[in-house]
Amino acid sequence: MRIARLSDSVRIAVGAVAGAGMLLTVSGCLATRSWVGDQLRPITGQQEQLETQMNNLHLERKLVLDSSQGPTFATGSAALNGNAKREIDAFLGDMQGSTASGSPASAASERVFVIAGYTDSVGHEDYNYELGQRRATSVAGYLVGKKGLDPTQVRVVSYGASKPLDENSTRSGRSKNRRVEILVYQERIATGS
Repeated sequence: MRIARLSDSVRIAVGAVAGAGMLLTVSGCLATRSWVGDQLRPITGQQEQLETQMNNLHLERKLVLDSSQGPTFATGSAALNGNAKREIDAFLGDMQGSTASGSPASAASERVFVIAGYTDSVGHEDYNYELGQRRATSVAGYLVGKKGLDPTQVRVVSYGASKPLDENSTRSGRSKNRRVEILVYQERIATGS
């Protein structure tokens, strides 16, 4: 009789411990979900703010640095040559002229410069992505260091070989695909209509 009672007591005790363990596990998951939600809330807010800002931007100007005016970069290099610097200088000069002649003076401070690097498909994907990044960073460095752009207005991105303009099977196609684009976005001014 004692053994039967002991086993009933043991079963009840084990059941109670298991039930408490399940309760702790469930409440722990709920606390974890709540904690994760609290951690994600600021990030979600930042994402919504960024989406709103991006919706308020429109492409004002674009410069494509490619080999149409002569080579911009040596093969496998991220160093800007003199020709590319002259193109950038002329592009920025045209922008400053249009800002002074018709746009408000604050227009320059509301611009966002996206510098995008692209490569041809020769070489490994990781290498091409990194090369596109180095080339875009080189252009961004020139814009900030030599031309005085505010670094908070400059964003750098690499697409590597993922967005070709032409076929990579020909020499001229590969040449067109090796480029850096400077995309200048301007904040839209809301009208009261």
